[in-house]
Amino acid sequence: MDMFKEHMNSLSIPYISDEIRSIEKADDHFVLHSFFQKFKAYTVCIATGSERKKLGIPGEEEFAGRGVSYCATCDGPFYKDKVVIVVGGSDSAAKEALFLSQNVKKVYIVYRGEEIRAEPINKKRVYENEKIEIIYKTNIVEIKGDTSVKSVIFDNGKEFDIDGVFIEVGSIPNSDLAKRISVKTDEKDEIIINRKSETNIPGIFAAGDVADAPFKQAITGVAEGVIAAFSAFDYVKE
Repeated sequence: MDMFKEHMNSLSIPYISDEIRSIEKADDHFVLHSFFQKFKAYTVCIATGSERKKLGIPGEEEFAGRGVSYCATCDGPFYKDKVVIVVGGSDSAAKEALFLSQNVKKVYIVYRGEEIRAEPINKKRVYENEKIEIIYKTNIVEIKGDTSVKSVIFDNGKEFDIDGVFIEVGSIPNSDLAKRISVKTDEKDEIIINRKSETNIPGIFAAGDVADAPFKQAITGVAEGVIAAFSAFDYVKE
């Protein structure tokens, strides 16, 4: 983040630390309201991200970054030849398990339901992968360890030794600000954008995890931000 700020400062781009509470359309521009001031803008890029859903169990916060992760792509390589758990039964959870299986010794998918809800092709790949085993109708109620994760406790009382826990139970896009000005969202509440990062409201763009782009990585979010910036520049010129 410091490097980004240094780059902005080198280009004399003002940086304001504040929270926008609402946006309103006014003639040919937008007015953005924070707690104590307001800003006039001809374009707005909404990049408010999303929040990962959490299990809310003992040990989850304590071991975040020390065995508890919410991103297999980010942290998976650190678990080479180790045994890990993926919590969740969605298609995303299945893909996380498949990705992890390329490096780890064993992956256990722990799901509270009776059958994972992955896309047929990913479900087939999970079932055929010898490194992946599914534990159905089970919840984790506690994560334990010392300097890092060592085990989890299931709701049947069993303690299960493990090296890492990857939590994939969904995320919540921070799209309320956008929805209040009638920006369209999909069934997941993600902002719908086109290839130019445009929303249904002319002059309003979106990028990153709050948008409906298929991949949720820092590098793809940055790319969407670049596209939004170019598109906003073209919009202002017109």
